[in-house]
Amino acid sequence: KNQVEQSPPSLAVLEGENCTFQCNYTVSPFNNLRWYTQDTGRGLVSLITMTYSDNKKSNGRYTATMDATAKHSSLHLTAAQLSDPAFYICVVGALCSPGTRTLYPNLHLEVVKEHFLKCCM
Repeated sequence: KNQVEQSPPSLAVLEGENCTFQCNYTVSPFNNLRWYTQDTGRGLVSLITMTYSDNKKSNGRYTATMDATAKHSSLHLTAAQLSDPAFYICVVGALCSPGTRTLYPNLHLEVVKEHFLKCCM
């Protein structure tokens, strides 16, 4: 069965600090892994697409790493800001398997008072 697990369940960081989201998957054969953001009430925005041969990709303050053998990816956010998107979503695609590309549980970034950012699943 194809599965994706994201962690940690909760992580709080101060504004300006770094935050890392984890994505472990069992999808096989593997086609690609995409990281998206979404603000409440808005559509998905693609951050980074990783293929089997990619180890690391960056887009602004976001850096994604992937180990296709270990079936693991991380999304690292540098200098978290209160204006950062609310949700972080890991989408894993299976190769040549219709209907298996699925959105999995979201990683949620919640802005809380005292200039804290809370990264949650």
